[in-house]
Amino acid sequence: MAFRHKETVEIHKKQEGFSGPYYTATILAAIGKTKYLASATHEFGGCQTILLMLMLMMDGGWEELIHLEWEDGKWVYPGNSREVPSSDF
Repeated sequence: MAFRHKETVEIHKKQEGFSGPYYTATILAAIGKTKYLASATHEFGGCQTILLMLMLMMDGGWEELIHLEWEDGKWVYPGNSREVPSSDF
């Protein structure tokens, strides 16, 4: 199965004995034949939003590459509150 640029997909972390939540992600680019770069946002209870940049593998797993949090109207790296220019995304 091949995905296209900007295609919306549902993802979840494949882990033995664990059925975690599904997230909506957007394909950004193909990396070879079995991996994809994707972005996903997730809102926690209406009070916190995170942005994840992920490498998706065709076996159902993913590797988190970047994790950003939305604070005071801008994306920041957790822990150090370093602002990320919104034009980067």
